[in-house]
Amino acid sequence: MQHYEIELRGLQSKVRLVLLSDLHCKSFGKDNARLLAKVEAQSPDAICLAGDMIDRNADAEEVQKFLDFVKALRKIAPVFFSPGNHELGYMASDELLLDRIEKSGAAVFNDSYADVILAGQPLRIGGTMGHGFAFGRTEEEFAASPEYKFLKEFENTDLPKVCLAHMPDTFIFNGAYSMWNIDLVLSGHTHGGLIRMPFVGGLYAPMQGWFPKYDSGSFRLGDNMQMIITAGMAGHGIIPRVNNLPEIAVIDLVPGEENAQ
Repeated sequence: MQHYEIELRGLQSKVRLVLLSDLHCKSFGKDNARLLAKVEAQSPDAICLAGDMIDRNADAEEVQKFLDFVKALRKIAPVFFSPGNHELGYMASDELLLDRIEKSGAAVFNDSYADVILAGQPLRIGGTMGHGFAFGRTEEEFAASPEYKFLKEFENTDLPKVCLAHMPDTFIFNGAYSMWNIDLVLSGHTHGGLIRMPFVGGLYAPMQGWFPKYDSGSFRLGDNMQMIITAGMAGHGIIPRVNNLPEIAVIDLVPGEENAQ
């Protein structure tokens, strides 16, 4: 269990989120009973699933177990889901996956958002699996992309803004964090660097390479954006986690100093 307290501008009251990522079809107890109990014990106002909850090659039984898990989470609190690269890979053979997740009770954000009220506090919640910069495209191509259009609409509000982005790469490269007025980004993907070494941290993360700076934890990016990267729940393929326990991130959003009563 990893606890964070994050100050957000425009927030008037405390909101508690639980963040899960990178489950990769793993089960903690029968029907994930142990994981569900730990989530429920935190009394969250919402549960955020930041992608790679299944594998790209998951079978029908594994997918159904995840859908049942979503249904069980929804009995605890509202569930917000944004896909990771493994869900997108799986969708090459099952285009209806996101619809099925939504029918199981989650609000699904794939270059989309919603204005919600949690614990009496209005918030804007959204999600993307794209990049917040051109990333190998021309600026014109980027400006025509779904993620660009989403981000332009998403940032256009005075509400506190929380964006699920499975890959921290969405904002950490090319100064993308300075391009967007987003208060908090919730990410996974790194598996905490998989193998964690004392005084060093994670060994390797996708896109960042060896000894990644952004492996897990809380980060301030530029003047406006904060990011939480959860170390997630599972390993990476056949590579195990070492000195790197599965993580449930518990995030208390609290008013910034200018909003404190």
